[in-house]
Amino acid sequence: MNIQSMTGYGMGEAGGLKVEVRSTNHKGLHIQVNLPSYLYYYEPEIRNLVKERFHRGYIEIFFSNQNIDGTKLKINKTLAKGYYEALVSLKHELSIPEEIGLNVLAQQRDIFTVEETEVDIPAFRQALETALDDLKKMRLKEGKNLLHDIVSRISSLDNSISQIEDNRMEFVTNAKAVFAEKLKSLIGNILIDDSRLMQEVAIMVERLDITEEIVRTKSHLKHMEDVFLKSDVVGKKAGFLVQEIHRELNTIGSKAPGIAISSLLVEMKYEVEKIREQIQNLQ
Repeated sequence: MNIQSMTGYGMGEAGGLKVEVRSTNHKGLHIQVNLPSYLYYYEPEIRNLVKERFHRGYIEIFFSNQNIDGTKLKINKTLAKGYYEALVSLKHELSIPEEIGLNVLAQQRDIFTVEETEVDIPAFRQALETALDDLKKMRLKEGKNLLHDIVSRISSLDNSISQIEDNRMEFVTNAKAVFAEKLKSLIGNILIDDSRLMQEVAIMVERLDITEEIVRTKSHLKHMEDVFLKSDVVGKKAGFLVQEIHRELNTIGSKAPGIAISSLLVEMKYEVEKIREQIQNLQ
């Protein structure tokens, strides 16, 4: 079990090279690589290394090279001289009065080349691996803290649904008495068989039975706990289960509006919402 948070930071240095990696929440895995042109070739390799470690999150990678003062240009002087002599010859031949200066030569881009920057690739890979491992370590630590909090809230929810189950029979008994009195007041002096009366009451009470909702809620809670304790990637699965639990609690609330059950439902919905918020931070 290696549940990760989606937020974190990692940094690695080697041979004057520095790699920083930042991770924030995202529905899937989005990798943003910020590299100088002389390292573009290694971007696919970088992306593969990220995918080996992470499944979700917006991950940004930054690279800096302390060994480089700035961009260095080379000038092909032989080519520049050839351009100049050709242009001077053309100037005399066509009797052009304008002088030929550096501004004209500067427009001939092929006489300028960018000096290739030498990079210690093994050092670069070492800095990158260190940064990614550092990020993963931080995400795992945060994930462990979130997991502890969520499992505690699941335990609280399980305890509350058991209390609702205990109150169910009391609610049913009270509901039968209330419905019986209401029916008697509605029919007035009309004679009706007691067995028929109780049959009608039973039908009305059955519509308010919350046994199925309680069973499903318990099942969802058990499934959610298993997801967190037995899986490394939990975000989407747990999100679905939270949605289903919330749906069952709403149904229980509409069927059994008693004070005792309603109070427990308020607490349960609060815990469910907290779990939902925590899940959004998990891979």
